[in-house]
Amino acid sequence: MSIYLIRHAQSLGNVNGKTESHASIPLTEFGHKQAQKLVDVLPPAKQIFISPFLRTRLTAEPILLRDQITPKVLNIQEFSYFSDTRCKNTTLQERKSWVDDYWNQADVNLVTSEGAESFANFYQRVTDFISHLDSLKAHYQHDHLLVFSHGQFLQLLKMLVEQKRELSSQLMRDFRYALLNHQLDNTEFFIFK
Repeated sequence: MSIYLIRHAQSLGNVNGKTESHASIPLTEFGHKQAQKLVDVLPPAKQIFISPFLRTRLTAEPILLRDQITPKVLNIQEFSYFSDTRCKNTTLQERKSWVDDYWNQADVNLVTSEGAESFANFYQRVTDFISHLDSLKAHYQHDHLLVFSHGQFLQLLKMLVEQKRELSSQLMRDFRYALLNHQLDNTEFFIFK
């Protein structure tokens, strides 16, 4: 049994491109090549989970075609601490000062605007998904489950699986440190245990 957790391939947002919305960010040409290479690396899947965001579907697409599977869309999308309205037509560089200010506050309950998510809500989504994966382990003793998600979502999941931690400002700061210093690369994956 293996449950593979895979970060999506390189997207326009990863290369400082202007984006319309969190959900509609496409892959780059290089990202499509990365996704295709996963066909040779990942085992055949019995089930595939993706987030509602386009970049996870596009990353999974070559595997979906290979394995003839329809993915299940789950609430495993990226942590969106700024709303689509605020981020529309901006680049990573243009958002840098907002991002730094957000993380420096380390306020787990801060919702920056309507349509944004608090760290507390994000934490709950991740812990709920960990519980869901724990409940599925027995069903995947001889088959593989592939989960295509996002860097921040998978980073927090990995941290919480390695060491269960309660929601706190310190966790938020540690999470940000991990993102800046140990970020999962595009199409990097690990096995859930």
